[in-house]
Amino acid sequence: MESSSRSRSPVVILVALAVIVWSVIGCKPPGKQTSPREKFTFAYTTAPDAVLVHIAFAKGFFAEEGLDATPQPHPFGKLALESVMEGKAELAAVGDTPFVFAVMNGKKITTFATILTSNRNNAIVARQDRGIAKPSDLLGKKIGVTFGTTGDFFNYSFLLFHGIHEKQVRRIAMSPGDMDEALSTGKVDAVSTWSPFRQQIQKKLGSNGVTFFGETLYTETFCVAATREYVSRNPETVKKVLRALIKAEAFVKQHPEESRRLVTEFTKTDKTILEDTWDVFTFEVALDQGLLVNFEDQTRWVIKNRLATRTDMPNYLDFIYDNALRSVKPEAVRIVR
Repeated sequence: MESSSRSRSPVVILVALAVIVWSVIGCKPPGKQTSPREKFTFAYTTAPDAVLVHIAFAKGFFAEEGLDATPQPHPFGKLALESVMEGKAELAAVGDTPFVFAVMNGKKITTFATILTSNRNNAIVARQDRGIAKPSDLLGKKIGVTFGTTGDFFNYSFLLFHGIHEKQVRRIAMSPGDMDEALSTGKVDAVSTWSPFRQQIQKKLGSNGVTFFGETLYTETFCVAATREYVSRNPETVKKVLRALIKAEAFVKQHPEESRRLVTEFTKTDKTILEDTWDVFTFEVALDQGLLVNFEDQTRWVIKNRLATRTDMPNYLDFIYDNALRSVKPEAVRIVR
């Protein structure tokens, strides 16, 4: 028995060592990442249109999904999309109009979700001392417009609805950040813009200002866009991004006051502007049939006025990637293929 016990002792020792090694290697704290986080840069506007992106960053929802997301703020969405086109970012939060212009100029892009809609974000703000009290008074006036943006299409739609052709006004190209000074100094008589620039201009003009909305004319839609190549190469990353944005959507619905505070801190903007406009926005991660209608309406405007290189109507289904959203939130996909 003694010799048998001795012969087994090395085996016992080896087994014991194996158990110890397994314990050290295997017993890691739960939830710890075992692989590097997927890195990408998200370009977005600091305007309220990208609230779900702001919240996803502020609450750490991207990190929760195993993503290493770098925020890249811009004054408005057109610049965010340009950043993607220039290879400086992978994703962009951008309005429908810049997206249409990119498609019509041959860019190989796609959208895999919308994150906001509003029919009262865009407006025309004018000076009453320039004889503008009603929409028809804009005839012959100078209007500041940021070309290729939602403000551009809204301006066209508004004028058309009120019987004014674009050639019957003088449209002056300018950045939304320059509109305040241009209007207050009289360089222009009116501007076509959106929040937060609209409120800043209204406040400065005071009783001399008049604002025209067009709720029935245009519903702005904000998209998450990327190049087709990026989406095709990173389908799982796209799903994680969507899950983070869906978390942000739920948080905004459940905690609106806290959301406004977080967005104000994250974007370093005025909370009163958010409070003034919050109710005109619908924050939802979705792909709706209305997006196609919107794209096609704007494309007819682009073609009619020869604003881009392409002169035919694209099949916008080729520019919408719905597989990822169907996977993580199927009820949010309401596009008929």
